[in-house]
Amino acid sequence: MPIVSVIIPTHNRAELLRTAISSVINQTFKDWEVIIVDDHSTDHTRSVFESIVDERIRYLRNKGKNGPSIARNLGITVARGEYIAFLDDDDEWLPHKLEKQVAIIDACPKKVGGIYSNRLMINRMTGEIYSDEPGTETLKGNLLPQLVIKNPIHTSTLMIRKSCLDQVGLFDETMRYMEDRDLWIRLAMKWDFEYIEVPLIKAYLHGNEHLSRNLEGQIQGREQILQRYKDLFKNEKKSWGKLSVCLGAQYCQLGKMKKGRQHIMKGIAIYPFNKIAFLHLFASLLGAVNYQRIRKHYKNSQFDV
Repeated sequence: MPIVSVIIPTHNRAELLRTAISSVINQTFKDWEVIIVDDHSTDHTRSVFESIVDERIRYLRNKGKNGPSIARNLGITVARGEYIAFLDDDDEWLPHKLEKQVAIIDACPKKVGGIYSNRLMINRMTGEIYSDEPGTETLKGNLLPQLVIKNPIHTSTLMIRKSCLDQVGLFDETMRYMEDRDLWIRLAMKWDFEYIEVPLIKAYLHGNEHLSRNLEGQIQGREQILQRYKDLFKNEKKSWGKLSVCLGAQYCQLGKMKKGRQHIMKGIAIYPFNKIAFLHLFASLLGAVNYQRIRKHYKNSQFDV
C-alpha cells in the first residue's frame, strides 16, 4: 500500500493537469499513488493520463453530479494511502513537499491530524511571484477559533491522516462554497494541525477571477458556516464577532451598505474590542464609493478584520 494518496480533481484543464502530475512524479518522496478524478471534462484530459506511463497513477471518471467536492470524495473513497494529500489541477508541488510533510507528521503525536504549508503565488499573466503567507493569528495547533474567521489552509498544501477522515466524514457535497473550510472545522474539533513556514507549492492566478462572484460565494459560505456551527460560536465570542464584521465588510464591498452595516454593528455588539470593526463601520457610513476608496488607501491588508 502507498504511504500517500494524492487526489487530483480536474475539469477541462488537460495541459495544466499534465504539469500538476509531473510535479508529483518529480517528488523526492516516491511512495505515493495519484488518483485523477475527471469531473466531466470534454477536452483531451484522458489522453494526458494515457500518455503518462506510471503504474502509481490511476484515472477515474466521475459519471454522477459534478463539482470539486464530489470529485475529491470519489478519489478519497478509493484511496489506499495512510495519508491523503490534495492537489488542484492548476497548482504544482515543489519537489520536497511530500518528503518534508511525511517526515514531520510521522514524528507528531496522533493528536495532529493534518499538516499544511505556505505557498508561492504566481500570476500567469505577468509572471510575478510572491510568498502567500496565510496572514492569520494562529497557524498551528488548535485552529478551530481561527478557522471560523479566516481559512489559512490552501487545499493543495494539505496532507491529512486518512483515519481522521474516516471519523469526521468527507467534503459536504451540498455546499457550493467553503466546503473545504467546513471539513477543516470538523477536523479541528478533534485534532490539531502542523504548519511548515517555507512554501511547498506553486499556486497560480489566472487573471480571470470574478471578484463579485467570489465575494458572493464567500458570503454564502460564511453564512452557512455561521448557521451550522452556531453552538460553537457561543463559546468563541471573539471569533463570532470577527466573522460578523467580516461578513459586513464583504457586503460593503459589493455595495450593499445597509446590510453590511447591520453585520458590522452586530459584530461590534458581540465583541467590542476589535478596533478595525469601528473603521469599517465609519467607512460604511460614507457610501459605497468612499468605502472602496478607504479600503484601497489601507491596501486591504491593513483593513482586514
